[in-house]
Amino acid sequence: MGRFIYPVEILLGLFLCFLFGLMPAAIYGWFVDWLDQHEKEPWWLLALAFGWGAVPAIILALITQIVLDIPTTWVFSGEGLAYEVVGGSVWAPLTEELAKGLGLVLILLVAHREVDNVLDGIVYGAMAGLGFAFTENLFYFGGALIEGGWGNWAFVVLLRTIPFGLNHAFFSGVTGAGLALAYLSRNLLVRVCSLVGGFVTSVIFHGLHNLGATLAGASCVTLCLSLIVDWGGILMLGVVIGLIWRQEKSWIVRQLSGEVTAEVYEILTSWSRWQGSRWEALLRGDLAAWRHLGRLRKAATELAFSKQRLAQQSDDQATQQDIARYRRQLAELGAVPL
Repeated sequence: MGRFIYPVEILLGLFLCFLFGLMPAAIYGWFVDWLDQHEKEPWWLLALAFGWGAVPAIILALITQIVLDIPTTWVFSGEGLAYEVVGGSVWAPLTEELAKGLGLVLILLVAHREVDNVLDGIVYGAMAGLGFAFTENLFYFGGALIEGGWGNWAFVVLLRTIPFGLNHAFFSGVTGAGLALAYLSRNLLVRVCSLVGGFVTSVIFHGLHNLGATLAGASCVTLCLSLIVDWGGILMLGVVIGLIWRQEKSWIVRQLSGEVTAEVYEILTSWSRWQGSRWEALLRGDLAAWRHLGRLRKAATELAFSKQRLAQQSDDQATQQDIARYRRQLAELGAVPL
């Protein structure tokens, strides 16, 4: 039975629940965007992914879970560990990953030309996961405060924002990776395996995480299972992202050769030179030079990625137009060889 809460405490609780739900979402969202080192995704698409996860995906998941709970309640009489395991470790991962994945499909349909590699799928998937986690956290934080007071609230906030703060981003990031690989491949078998494999893998990881959390009522040791699943998977995804960075850099090195001056080429193909140039401009207070470098890098990397896309799809007229536009931008920025 919940305890009595005074109106002032309700208002304070609502504010703090929202604040501690928003803060990790903003921090982790910045981190996910940072992972996209070379060619940033449009902010409105990232916001769309986050918004889908925060509202439509939550609603769809709840509706399907309510429907699936009807036969589950009938089979298990609505109680017992088996009932909790089926609901939390089977139906919840399946419905939640499917709901988030539908948003990724929508983004791919709306802006498929923004997906250049698997990293883009990971980024959009992670943003959808962060949106889902944001809304879900509001419910969990509020419930913890009502049921157990501020001590319980603090414990749940700490647990869900730090050790488990990236779990939904990781799960749907795997779905996004599979979806992006399926879109980019020209092989039907690879497409099917990537699409199904990415989704099934995300559901399995999610299910194992929830299993550890469900069994924690009997033994807190099972939370270690959730931690191992989450962070082991995140580390593996990190390795994949590192390999993608190397691939993207090779695209930039290869596709920008002859497109820009030797000085600009050295800056854009070396991370240390690029960062050094921007910090140098900032330290001397030359904001115009700092902004110029930013525009230069954006136009150059967009050109490199567009040329790479054209190499894979030689008849893509829209990509050819993009290449011409980015070359004009580089010329206006004074970065093309005379």
